[in-house]
Amino acid sequence: MKKMFLLFSHKLTEIQREDAINTLNIKEFISLPENLQNYWSNVDPIDYDEEKFDKIMNYIEKESNKEDYALIQGEWGFVYNAVNFCKKIGVIPVYSTTDREVREIHKEDGSVEKISIFKHIVYKKY
Repeated sequence: MKKMFLLFSHKLTEIQREDAINTLNIKEFISLPENLQNYWSNVDPIDYDEEKFDKIMNYIEKESNKEDYALIQGEWGFVYNAVNFCKKIGVIPVYSTTDREVREIHKEDGSVEKISIFKHIVYKKY
């Protein structure tokens, strides 16, 4: 039974869920426990906290099996290190490629509001 560990900050969309089930044969989606999710979603931009990162990776190593997947997106340093760690332990790191539609709204005060709409297309291996 293949699992997908969710190492990212937003909620998995139904399209992402269906694609993972259909193309990667995922049977179970595993979110990080709340304290670890908080670490992943709130990386300090000044101080890289290696201890917090290690706690997340220890959880992944303990709960995963070879050939499970990890959807990894977020702060670049954590992502880079998580991808390398997962490869080392036999977990397959992937990311969600998207199609992006951008709308610009020109305001009366001269400012421009930019709205980006992302739609999942496919998972790709790192």
